[in-house]
Amino acid sequence: MFEFKFRNITVAFEFSFFASVSLLIILGNDYAVMGLAACIWHELGHLMVMAICGITAKRILFYGAGIKILPDKQFCFTDFGTEFLVLIAGSAANFLAAFLMAGSEIMEIKLFSAINMAIGAFNLLPLQYLDGGKLLTAFIYKLCSYPNACLMERYIKWINIFLIISVMISFAFVGKGNFTLYITLCYLLISAVS
Repeated sequence: MFEFKFRNITVAFEFSFFASVSLLIILGNDYAVMGLAACIWHELGHLMVMAICGITAKRILFYGAGIKILPDKQFCFTDFGTEFLVLIAGSAANFLAAFLMAGSEIMEIKLFSAINMAIGAFNLLPLQYLDGGKLLTAFIYKLCSYPNACLMERYIKWINIFLIISVMISFAFVGKGNFTLYITLCYLLISAVS
């Protein structure tokens, strides 16, 4: 791993990040660079809203499964509204980019628009380590008592595991999956189980 400071933010790159990007390029995934650019755009959406809300990022980590922003206070927001805005901002940035580029006549720009739409929608899935899962957890803790919220969070974990395994089996049975999809699903499964 190597890291550097940019202003007061530590930017860190794990070896797994470079390995993942290299593997996608070697396997002939022509869209790896566009996907990486859309992921960076997603995280910039989070960072912009964090800055507007006065939340400082402590660390930005590039790792094999994506990019993670770690704020100074691990998402201990003063109110639910701020947490909601920060969590939704990444997907909103992707949807905005997709909308602005969708009308282009240039095939690569249309493709980048579609990739932004897919990444924005994917991050809103209610899986624990995605923005959608964090939003769902925030809603549960806002609406339920603490013991009930903890219980519901445990049930959601097992539902996530069941759904990920079901999707993996479905794609394998139909034969429509690709390497990137299976790696992503395996990462989500390992994250949900741990």
